[in-house]
Amino acid sequence: MNVRPITPSDINEVLKIEYECFKYPYPPSLINFLYANFRESFLVAEVDAIAGYVIGISDDVEGHIISIGVREGYRNLGVGKTLMDHILDVFIGRNLSYVRLEVREGNKKAIRFYYRLGFRRREVLRNYYEDGENAYVLVKRLK
Repeated sequence: MNVRPITPSDINEVLKIEYECFKYPYPPSLINFLYANFRESFLVAEVDAIAGYVIGISDDVEGHIISIGVREGYRNLGVGKTLMDHILDVFIGRNLSYVRLEVREGNKKAIRFYYRLGFRRREVLRNYYEDGENAYVLVKRLK
Protein backbone atom coordinates (compact mmCIF):
# COMPACT_ATOMS: atom_id res chain seq x y z
CA MET A 1 0.00 0.00 0.00
CA ASN A 2 1.26 3.45 -0.92
CA VAL A 3 0.10 6.52 1.01
CA ARG A 4 0.84 9.87 -0.60
CA PRO A 5 -0.47 13.43 -0.89
CA ILE A 6 -3.41 13.85 -3.22
CA THR A 7 -2.87 14.94 -6.82
CA PRO A 8 -5.38 16.64 -9.15
CA SER A 9 -6.08 13.36 -10.93
CA ASP A 10 -7.19 11.77 -7.61
CA ILE A 11 -10.03 14.18 -6.84
CA ASN A 12 -12.75 12.34 -8.78
CA GLU A 13 -11.88 9.06 -7.06
CA VAL A 14 -11.92 10.76 -3.65
CA LEU A 15 -15.35 12.19 -4.43
CA LYS A 16 -16.62 8.72 -5.39
CA ILE A 17 -15.38 7.35 -2.07
CA GLU A 18 -16.88 10.29 -0.16
CA TYR A 19 -20.28 9.68 -1.75
CA GLU A 20 -20.01 5.92 -1.17
CA CYS A 21 -19.10 6.27 2.51
CA PHE A 22 -21.33 9.04 3.79
CA LYS A 23 -25.07 9.68 3.93
CA TYR A 24 -24.37 13.42 3.76
CA PRO A 25 -21.13 13.70 1.75
CA TYR A 26 -19.09 16.85 1.48
CA PRO A 27 -19.83 18.67 -1.78
CA PRO A 28 -17.22 18.79 -4.54
CA SER A 29 -16.64 22.50 -3.84
CA LEU A 30 -15.47 21.72 -0.29
CA ILE A 31 -13.27 18.81 -1.39
CA ASN A 32 -11.70 21.12 -4.00
CA PHE A 33 -11.18 23.85 -1.37
CA LEU A 34 -9.48 21.37 0.98
CA TYR A 35 -7.33 20.12 -1.89
CA ALA A 36 -6.29 23.65 -2.81
CA ASN A 37 -5.48 24.68 0.76
CA PHE A 38 -4.35 21.55 2.62
CA ARG A 39 -2.57 19.34 0.08
CA GLU A 40 0.17 18.26 2.47
CA SER A 41 -2.42 16.78 4.85
CA PHE A 42 -4.87 15.44 2.25
CA LEU A 43 -3.62 11.89 1.71
CA VAL A 44 -4.71 8.98 -0.45
CA ALA A 45 -3.96 5.28 -0.08
CA GLU A 46 -3.32 3.25 -3.21
CA VAL A 47 -3.47 -0.50 -3.39
CA ASP A 48 -4.27 -1.36 -7.00
CA ALA A 49 -6.42 1.80 -7.16
CA ILE A 50 -7.27 4.63 -4.79
CA ALA A 51 -8.60 2.66 -1.82
CA GLY A 52 -9.16 5.51 0.63
CA TYR A 53 -8.30 9.02 1.74
CA VAL A 54 -7.92 11.16 4.84
CA ILE A 55 -8.15 14.93 5.11
CA GLY A 56 -6.59 16.83 7.98
CA ILE A 57 -6.17 20.50 8.76
CA SER A 58 -4.29 22.16 11.60
CA ASP A 59 -3.36 25.31 13.38
CA ASP A 60 -0.36 25.77 15.70
CA VAL A 61 -1.71 23.50 18.45
CA GLU A 62 -4.42 21.20 17.13
CA GLY A 63 -4.88 18.84 14.23
CA HIS A 64 -8.40 18.19 12.99
CA ILE A 65 -9.31 15.16 10.92
CA ILE A 66 -12.05 16.42 8.61
CA SER A 67 -12.84 13.17 6.82
CA ILE A 68 -11.59 9.64 6.28
CA GLY A 69 -13.12 7.20 3.86
CA VAL A 70 -12.25 3.74 2.60
CA ARG A 71 -13.78 2.18 -0.49
CA GLU A 72 -16.06 -0.76 0.37
CA GLY A 73 -13.91 -3.45 -1.25
CA TYR A 74 -10.86 -2.34 0.76
CA ARG A 75 -12.37 -2.21 4.25
CA ASN A 76 -10.94 -4.36 7.05
CA LEU A 77 -7.60 -4.61 5.24
CA GLY A 78 -5.74 -1.98 7.26
CA VAL A 79 -6.29 0.92 4.84
CA GLY A 80 -8.01 3.12 7.43
CA LYS A 81 -5.39 2.43 10.10
CA THR A 82 -2.57 3.10 7.67
CA LEU A 83 -4.16 6.41 6.63
CA MET A 84 -4.65 7.39 10.28
CA ASP A 85 -1.04 6.48 11.11
CA HIS A 86 0.18 8.70 8.27
CA ILE A 87 -1.99 11.71 9.13
CA LEU A 88 -0.98 11.43 12.79
CA ASP A 89 2.66 11.41 11.67
CA VAL A 90 2.00 14.61 9.69
CA PHE A 91 0.54 16.25 12.81
CA ILE A 92 3.36 14.98 15.04
CA GLY A 93 5.84 16.41 12.53
CA ARG A 94 4.17 19.78 13.00
CA ASN A 95 4.70 19.44 16.77
CA LEU A 96 0.97 19.66 17.50
CA SER A 97 -0.33 18.92 21.00
CA TYR A 98 -3.41 16.94 20.04
CA VAL A 99 -5.76 15.91 17.26
CA ARG A 100 -9.54 15.82 17.20
CA LEU A 101 -12.33 14.51 15.02
CA GLU A 102 -16.09 14.22 15.06
CA VAL A 103 -17.92 10.93 14.63
CA ARG A 104 -21.61 10.06 14.57
CA GLU A 105 -22.83 8.85 17.94
CA GLY A 106 -24.42 5.83 16.26
CA ASN A 107 -21.30 4.81 14.30
CA LYS A 108 -20.15 2.22 16.84
CA LYS A 109 -17.69 0.55 14.46
CA ALA A 110 -15.87 3.84 13.78
CA ILE A 111 -15.88 4.75 17.48
CA ARG A 112 -14.26 1.39 18.37
CA PHE A 113 -11.69 1.97 15.59
CA TYR A 114 -10.76 5.41 16.93
CA TYR A 115 -10.62 4.15 20.52
CA ARG A 116 -8.15 1.44 19.43
CA LEU A 117 -6.00 4.25 18.00
CA GLY A 118 -5.97 6.04 21.37
CA PHE A 119 -8.72 8.60 20.87
CA ARG A 120 -11.04 9.40 23.78
CA ARG A 121 -14.38 11.19 23.94
CA ARG A 122 -14.16 14.81 25.03
CA GLU A 123 -17.72 15.99 24.48
CA VAL A 124 -21.01 15.42 22.70
CA LEU A 125 -22.24 17.92 20.12
CA ARG A 126 -26.03 17.79 20.12
CA ASN A 127 -27.81 17.79 16.74
CA TYR A 128 -24.47 18.18 14.94
CA TYR A 129 -25.35 16.38 11.71
CA GLU A 130 -27.91 17.38 9.09
CA ASP A 131 -30.31 14.66 10.22
CA GLY A 132 -30.10 15.75 13.88
CA GLU A 133 -27.77 12.97 15.07
CA ASN A 134 -25.29 13.86 17.79
CA ALA A 135 -21.54 13.80 17.25
CA TYR A 136 -18.86 12.67 19.64
CA VAL A 137 -15.76 14.84 19.66
CA LEU A 138 -12.84 12.47 20.06
CA VAL A 139 -9.34 13.65 20.90
CA LYS A 140 -5.89 12.14 21.05
CA ARG A 141 -2.91 13.74 22.78
CA LEU A 142 0.17 13.77 20.54
CA LYS A 143 2.75 14.97 23.05
